Amino acid sequence: MKRWLLVAAYVLAVVLAAHYWSTDLLSHDSNRVENELAQNGLSSFVRAALTNEIDYRANYRSDDPRENFALVTSELGRGGGVFTRLPEGRLDRSFPARPGLGHLNVVLVSSESFGAEFSRLYGSERDLTPNFDELAQQGIWFSNAYASGTRTVRGLEAFSASIPPIPTVSILRRPGFGHVATWGAVMRSLGYRTSFLYGGYGYFDNMNAYFGANGFDVVDRRSIGTVRFENIWGVSDEDLFDHSLAYFDRLHAAGGPFFSIIMTTSNHKPFTFREGLEAQGIPREGGGRAAGVRYADFALGRFLRDAREHPWFDDTVFVVAADHGARVYGAEQIPLRTYEIPLMIYAPKHLAPRRVDALTTQIDIAPTVLGLLGLPYEAPFFGQDSLNTPAEDRIALFNHNHDVAIYRDGRLVVFGLGKSVNTFHYDPAADRYTPAARDPELERLGIAYFQTAYDLFERGYYLPSPPDSRMADKGPKP
Repeated sequence: MKRWLLVAAYVLAVVLAAHYWSTDLLSHDSNRVENELAQNGLSSFVRAALTNEIDYRANYRSDDPRENFALVTSELGRGGGVFTRLPEGRLDRSFPARPGLGHLNVVLVSSESFGAEFSRLYGSERDLTPNFDELAQQGIWFSNAYASGTRTVRGLEAFSASIPPIPTVSILRRPGFGHVATWGAVMRSLGYRTSFLYGGYGYFDNMNAYFGANGFDVVDRRSIGTVRFENIWGVSDEDLFDHSLAYFDRLHAAGGPFFSIIMTTSNHKPFTFREGLEAQGIPREGGGRAAGVRYADFALGRFLRDAREHPWFDDTVFVVAADHGARVYGAEQIPLRTYEIPLMIYAPKHLAPRRVDALTTQIDIAPTVLGLLGLPYEAPFFGQDSLNTPAEDRIALFNHNHDVAIYRDGRLVVFGLGKSVNTFHYDPAADRYTPAARDPELERLGIAYFQTAYDLFERGYYLPSPPDSRMADKGPKP
């Protein structure tokens, strides 16, 4: 028994050490085998099991960090701004004030599994999203938009932090998630109150911990009282939107602009809904994905119509985007068709209808909206302002399982475990992939982006700039 107690104590010590102390601190040698011996194989294994992290350089194609940093700096420079902290190894860019919308409220609706494949605007033969399609044509409609990944946390990561999807696991669930550069930090530096509203329980995927630790007021199922309907994932989108309207009323009454991210849940198995929606093609149960999409669109349209009756509506910019597509299928390493998402920016009093065909991704949304506002800000974001950056040679960055990829002008380079690199020509119209010769330039750029993002986050250099002095400044109670 004593022997087993000693073994249990040792395992517990290893688990605690692996969880709270990065074994990477023991890596001083250029020889990976020697580093692994120094780190202790068991503790490294336990840490990987607990955090789903793996050593980037040991598993993915890598290059000199200084050359990576210089290449990313050059690429980001195309989008304007002045780099302010390059000597410190940081990508912070400062953007001056410019003509824009000013201190309008900003509300981003992250719609669960709301893939572009269901929208007629994006070529669907089915009419499942009439509300989105109508509203998008009254605002800025992005016809060529893509998600970063295939899970909600990847969408929230991209929306909130404008960072590439580094391999294996989202930054929401990585050690060090608690104080990173976010869109919310920028908005707080501009005098905004920031919040994250979710219809489910936010301990799922570490959402509450991530947003709360990064200065957002957090509202989840626990704050929402009487509801029409709920299932295992949370309250209905209608209930979440109604709660959001009341919450925004309180923020408006308190004075000052607000920025909020709303994360919906209803478009998800088991696809169960309240009674009374059958005329909308939404049965209480058994309607599957089609009913889920119809309901998400119905609730979105109702939310924006109801918002018009509130005093803050005319001074609010609404952004609607999917967190990811509805499903991922196909044998391709990165099945791009399922990464296509609907995206619109809607502020009828301030923005004239416009179509944008330039390649745009989720990490570009924060810089694009900030560009529309025209307010001065500083941040280390990897995304670009899609409305003010040359459309030529735009890139998209993706994650799928353990693979990551970069896409530009019909060329896709996929980086996998074992330092594998595969290049394809992609035909979007036919959704066809053809193996292609290596593209050294695009390959090099992809390595630079993913490795730099990984390095900045792991080293604790992906930080708010200037320091987020409003982290403790909480708004009205949920």
